[in-house]
Amino acid sequence: MASLFSQGLVECAKKIEGGKLDAADSLLAVIQSLASKEASTSTWKVFKYCAEALVRRTYGIRPPCPSPFIPSLYEPDEYKFDPLYTFSTITSIHAIDDALNSGNKRLHIIDFSIRVDFGRWESFIDYHKTQYGSLQSVLITSIAPKLSKHYDYLRQTGERARNKNMELRQLIWNSPDDIVNCISKLRRKREDEMMVVNWDFILHKLLARDGEMEQVLSKVKDLGADIMVIVEQEANLNSPDLLKRLEQSFQYYSTIFESLEKTYHTEALWEIYFRRQIGNVVACEGVDRVERIDSFAQWQNRLSQAGFCPVPQHKLKIDLPLSLHEHGIEEEEGHLLLHWHSFPVAVASVWKFTDPPQFSGGE
Repeated sequence: MASLFSQGLVECAKKIEGGKLDAADSLLAVIQSLASKEASTSTWKVFKYCAEALVRRTYGIRPPCPSPFIPSLYEPDEYKFDPLYTFSTITSIHAIDDALNSGNKRLHIIDFSIRVDFGRWESFIDYHKTQYGSLQSVLITSIAPKLSKHYDYLRQTGERARNKNMELRQLIWNSPDDIVNCISKLRRKREDEMMVVNWDFILHKLLARDGEMEQVLSKVKDLGADIMVIVEQEANLNSPDLLKRLEQSFQYYSTIFESLEKTYHTEALWEIYFRRQIGNVVACEGVDRVERIDSFAQWQNRLSQAGFCPVPQHKLKIDLPLSLHEHGIEEEEGHLLLHWHSFPVAVASVWKFTDPPQFSGGE
């Protein structure tokens, strides 16, 4: 049934691209009527959001800009951030845990994330300080869009960090140039410092303009981080061909929405995020299309050309939380995949630059 709706959307897109708007409207109305009666809730939602994006594309209605972040709140049950956010947290912690050694007295995590969340690192750092006692200081630098509505959260989070003898710092970015400037402000302070750059569903947004990705990766190399962790959606939704992009998007997002529906039985905050993402993927072209979701194979090629080499990841040493009980995390050729019934939805990989880290001195 889902394939029928996918094909119907593609046919509508063909008519729209051919200037046959009346025919496209009629076809869309027929499919919409059928979908509302016979499709699953997840299929119906994805069809509706794809159709919405096609209408915006047809009439030049600019879709809302995809929010680059998800709000941070203390109440973990008020909003549902699973499964992707939990996957990114688990795999990032796993990578850092593997890379830490007894000689590291200071840990600096530079976190580019769709959600400003100190708590994701808190228990991990507490564990290492208790078990090994080698970490003497921890700095978490969150580099994120301006979160004026969450000032109280950031203030209270800073207080919690200070109570644990940790430092939390926030830098602001609104453009790739800002990211470059933020990275330029960072330096390795000590020889025994481990530095980690963590990209959490953010890096793909630098593909819209030629050269921006290369510029940012070059700055990361200059920084001399020990490892770079990248978590992204695992899909190929960046084709210049609208019809191909639409068909692949329908399949991918139908799977995502099915996992949200069957696992959480609630309207997750992710659904709002993905609705905006679908609108950008389908309705926009050129630099306006910032949601350029690539497959891991494409990322692998891009990062290798930029001078990074992969750090193989092995199976997780921890049990999956209940929130991921219907998902699976599997190791595949050194990277970790999040599956929903064997369909890959997200991928985590770890990279390093071949040159040794540079110590710049200071306290």
